[in-house]
Amino acid sequence: MKKKMSVLFVAILLFLWSLIWTKYGDTYDCINLYERPFFNYHSLKNHTYDFPVRYTSNPKRIRGQKSSQLFNPSNFWLNGKGCPLGMVPIRRNTMADLKRAKLAIEIHNSKYKPLTIDKRGTHYAIVGTKNKNNVYHGGSASISIYNPKVKGTQYSSARIKVQNYPDSIEVGWTVNPTLYNDTRTRLYTFTKTAKSSCFDTLCNSLIPVRTDIPLGIPLESISTPEQQFDLQLMLFCNGNWFLKFGQDETVIGFWPKNVFTALGDSANYVEWGGEVFSPPGVPSPPMGSGYSERLEENTKYDAYCRQIKTINETDYVVNAVDTESFSDIVQYQVIDEGRVGADQHLVLFGGVGGYIGE
Repeated sequence: MKKKMSVLFVAILLFLWSLIWTKYGDTYDCINLYERPFFNYHSLKNHTYDFPVRYTSNPKRIRGQKSSQLFNPSNFWLNGKGCPLGMVPIRRNTMADLKRAKLAIEIHNSKYKPLTIDKRGTHYAIVGTKNKNNVYHGGSASISIYNPKVKGTQYSSARIKVQNYPDSIEVGWTVNPTLYNDTRTRLYTFTKTAKSSCFDTLCNSLIPVRTDIPLGIPLESISTPEQQFDLQLMLFCNGNWFLKFGQDETVIGFWPKNVFTALGDSANYVEWGGEVFSPPGVPSPPMGSGYSERLEENTKYDAYCRQIKTINETDYVVNAVDTESFSDIVQYQVIDEGRVGADQHLVLFGGVGGYIGE
């Protein structure tokens, strides 16, 4: 009897040891990376990855202005540190969470279809590269952080996107209550391949590698006219696609190249800016700061992507050139300010919303 009790006690301890909580009430499982189904991919079998993942090379760049420090694990996790070494945090989802995530994916995927009278719910204010014959090994930017007000199934996001159709990766911040069951501004990724699409780690396309920085983290530093905060992000292809986060450009995850049909080696399109969604008949939500109906052309009031850059086929990080702007309705604007200063290419975007449709 004592032996059975001891075994049960050890099992309970091991179970609790594998669970960690955030100050926001989210529960995460600490998962052994090498037991994840990601490593069923043929090219990843028998491979070993350090924490964080090491590259064979890094993109070549001149350092510019750094973004604000936005994430401190000791203030995020109740245990002050995250998972033990060799394990990664994966958010625990209930059936209700998974149902909402499925709906969020369906809503997000609708934007890839042609806009029709029946499906005018997704709107953009973006700057993208023009020449689809160019080869890009990634893109980067520092994106100002806001908390636009949304309700119901609405969302409002600001992000970088790399694409080689039919594949694409988005990374940025979003306010998406359908996905996260709250209205906090959170770091997110969305991966679309020929076979699947999902947010964050809800499918096996993105492999997290940090013990302390999960996807979906709330971003508490929200910009105001008095003080601006921005989120520095980079997507970099070097055999696999890597996600780099924050002022220290910390690698927090990667996509194995063989999850993609066309994006495995490079992208032919890079995009920066804002995106919103609202169901038919509901006034569309604010984008970016939502400060005014027209952009002020002032980074104190307008949402921005600064230092927008592409990584070329020789792995050099360069200011984005040969770009074009697009916004589909007048309620959202985008201004490509071009090169501002020695190491800046600045894009302003946003709007108050309120569009209902025809």
